[in-house]
Amino acid sequence: MTVSIECHVLLEQVTAHRAAKPGEIRAFSVCRNERLRLPAFLSHYRGLGVDEFFIIDNDSSDGSTDYLAAQPDVHLFRTTNRFSEAKYGTQWLNAVLAEFGVGFWCVTVDIDELLVYPGSEHAALRALTAHFDRHGYEALCCLLLDLYPARPLDECPYAPGDDLIDAAPFFDATPYRTAPVDFCPGFMVMGGMRERVFHPDFRDRGLSTKIYAGVFNRLARYAPILRETRWMRAHSPPSSPYLTKVPLVRWDEKSRYLKTNHGVSPKLVAPDTGVLLHFKFLHDFHARAVREAERGEHYNRASEYQRYAETLSRDPQMTFMCDASVRFEGTSQLVRLGLMQETDAWLAARAKPR
Repeated sequence: MTVSIECHVLLEQVTAHRAAKPGEIRAFSVCRNERLRLPAFLSHYRGLGVDEFFIIDNDSSDGSTDYLAAQPDVHLFRTTNRFSEAKYGTQWLNAVLAEFGVGFWCVTVDIDELLVYPGSEHAALRALTAHFDRHGYEALCCLLLDLYPARPLDECPYAPGDDLIDAAPFFDATPYRTAPVDFCPGFMVMGGMRERVFHPDFRDRGLSTKIYAGVFNRLARYAPILRETRWMRAHSPPSSPYLTKVPLVRWDEKSRYLKTNHGVSPKLVAPDTGVLLHFKFLHDFHARAVREAERGEHYNRASEYQRYAETLSRDPQMTFMCDASVRFEGTSQLVRLGLMQETDAWLAARAKPR
């Protein structure tokens, strides 16, 4: 079966589709050269209770395609079309979700993102979605939390299937802040390690720059028709990476992602929140950043990857450690730090004997 979407992108389904099981949870992702992380990714989500995976391979050359094709619970799609022309994969995901996600709870994440939520060490994802169904919630909002090793990246080898948390156990506990946006979930979080290391100019902005950015962002928020004009793109102030995502959604016919999974069509978002443990920063990251900066397929011609590559090229032996660095201990720690929200209702629900 094939799925065609805007821009004449064609996705080929390699794995035969199976009949759905009642209450099935499905995972969706775009993959490009992620053979290093795929075993840990699949193991984590299988452990949470994901039943089937729908993965769009964007012209991988590192063995990812063959590895995924051999997995019995993976439906593999392939495209050689340009990532940038599919709104950075958003169109591909929306097309596959529309075909295979409607009526299911769907987890939509990158291969380097592992979802955790309050109590996820012991409470299966199906328990959380059942709790959401009882209360009418349709989505879970998450903080994208960058994890990193204590030593320079090239001194921290990682092999496929190794424990990702053992390889990169540290994160920035502070500072984080929120800014309003005009799409669901209504806010974006910024801060953390990537801002500290790769966007020091953003943290060091003067008052006039902050005022300009505030006025500009307010104009973009209340006059969205202006966002894509040439003038707005040319005068857009520097921005820190967005760390808010909505990876878990009860998908229906009207659902769609807006900016990959940073934004979604209107949903009743649960008061509980989760965290996406982000394992971008392994030993392969510097070389990957250089390749992606040259390829130019990510947002704004891969300007973010250009920052990564330039920063690491200036100091290849740098570490990301600082006074705010904390070793990851579990979801209760994230709740204590205020990086994850937990309601009494969810705490009581998962405490009930089953």
